[in-house]
Amino acid sequence: MAEPEDVAAGMGALIPGGGALSMAMAAMDKSMGAKAMAEVTRSADRLVESAKSGGFRVTKEGADPIIKVLEEFIERAGRLSGELDVFNQEMELGNHDYGKLVSREMWKAANDERSARAALRSLRIILEKSREALLRASGQYQEQEDQAEDTFRGMGD
Repeated sequence: MAEPEDVAAGMGALIPGGGALSMAMAAMDKSMGAKAMAEVTRSADRLVESAKSGGFRVTKEGADPIIKVLEEFIERAGRLSGELDVFNQEMELGNHDYGKLVSREMWKAANDERSARAALRSLRIILEKSREALLRASGQYQEQEDQAEDTFRGMGD
């Protein structure tokens, strides 16, 4: 029976575009492991708190292009997360031991705290907090909150 590490290494061939996905997951694990992502998230929290307290300010004109880029990346992260929904359940790879092992290891790799899904979730939180900090620092936060509230209020009509 194959070792789980061997199975995980071979998973890329079973996933559409999986070679690239496997390489990206390995790169993220090395460069942005759970500890690094947690620290970046804490930094984003501190940035929001600083903006709330007036610790930094930026003009609307200075913030808007950055906010636009952050929003584009937030949307991309959401789309990528949706593409990984294929891993919501274990894949059917046969009723033999190897197929079951590969399926189980693929599901674990796709759903644990070191997975691409977890990294995307963390990245999205960091991007959203960064956007919030810029909105607050540029005085646009309440305006955006009001627009969102109006949108939801209009949905109930």
